[in-house]
Amino acid sequence: MKLSAHQTLLPGADLAERFQRAAECGLDGIELAMAQTARVYDLHAEIEAAMAASGLPVGSICGNYEGPIIHADRTERESRLADFLRTLEFADAIGARGVILVPIFSPSVQPETSAPMPDLSPFADEDTLTTNLLLAMLAEVTERAAGGAAVYLEPLNRYEATYLNTVGKAADLCRAADHPRVQLMADLFHMNIEEADIPASLRAVAPHLGHVHLADSQRRLPGHGHTDFVGAFRALREIEFDGWLALECMPTPGDPLENMRACVEFLRDCWESAAGDQ
Repeated sequence: MKLSAHQTLLPGADLAERFQRAAECGLDGIELAMAQTARVYDLHAEIEAAMAASGLPVGSICGNYEGPIIHADRTERESRLADFLRTLEFADAIGARGVILVPIFSPSVQPETSAPMPDLSPFADEDTLTTNLLLAMLAEVTERAAGGAAVYLEPLNRYEATYLNTVGKAADLCRAADHPRVQLMADLFHMNIEEADIPASLRAVAPHLGHVHLADSQRRLPGHGHTDFVGAFRALREIEFDGWLALECMPTPGDPLENMRACVEFLRDCWESAAGDQ
């Protein structure tokens, strides 16, 4: 089990302090989730120093590029693609396994960054145009980006995205892209809304699963809701998942360090309980 957390979930005046707090809480790594106004590649030296001082690696990068790469305007699309490529190359430079990509958000969630494809029926509807454009852009990414860092396609629930909502759809895109760097990310919070059976869904997409986000049913830290983490972990153990499990949660009431320590202990207990059930 490789457990990380968004650095924003740890208190600290700077990255070095947040990394140190993560190590003190028993985490194995960090998922970078910078403010949209900052770019991870502009903080290379600071991130390398924080990694060295804490002994923790960066497992993944969550977003932190200009916006979803699906956009109706070509100039905007190309600018976002270039920024995403630079972020992906930075992931390679620091040893992160991949960068999370949400192709497009619902306009109601991110009106400033989302520009859906038009419906050109009977030639092609919005979903078909979006899929074809996404696959073309993924081919561009894998052709232009050196290294091996993965692109993690993230499905969001229906209230946050109208295009990619299930891990099954993400697996279909991975198969169509047909490149080992294009993988899917499963987020237990979104799966709790969209999937009828979380463990079965994880097993079904096993060949393409590269990364997992953890949050409880109400998006708090695990242990504060009703999500069945033992069941999910049992499925991950059965498919021999070896990627990062990263905490992506809303703030949880209480002391953040005490909450994180308790969460880490809770999740490791769930992981061991899942092993005992096999």
